[in-house]
Amino acid sequence: MPEPAAERCRDVEDYLASIDEGRAKVLRPYFERARQLIEGLEEGRSYGMPALTYRGKALVSLQPTKAGYSVYPFSGVAVSAVARAHPELETTSGSVHFTTRHPLPLAVFDELVRARRDQIDEAVSRR
Repeated sequence: MPEPAAERCRDVEDYLASIDEGRAKVLRPYFERARQLIEGLEEGRSYGMPALTYRGKALVSLQPTKAGYSVYPFSGVAVSAVARAHPELETTSGSVHFTTRHPLPLAVFDELVRARRDQIDEAVSRR
């Protein structure tokens, strides 16, 4: 569940500026990595969370939690695919969790973001 600060923010950059700098320092590289991986990302909101969007659909959000951090790719299919390939991950049906002690490797984050991008591309191409 996003922190209350997420509800007041317009976009990802505004959100990162509104949270504790230590937490923002952990999340910022993941948002930057998504922007490097996928061209044409925009900032938006989904399920009350500031998110990066692709082709008008939510691609990914990252949020601090009480226990650490969560990545939300807005797709249980993407989470399942990555969880099968990396059974050591702590996941729920819609998110991947990590801590500063056990950060999410960028290669795994890349897989998650690419899986969601591919899902969006497939959905858009069917229209």
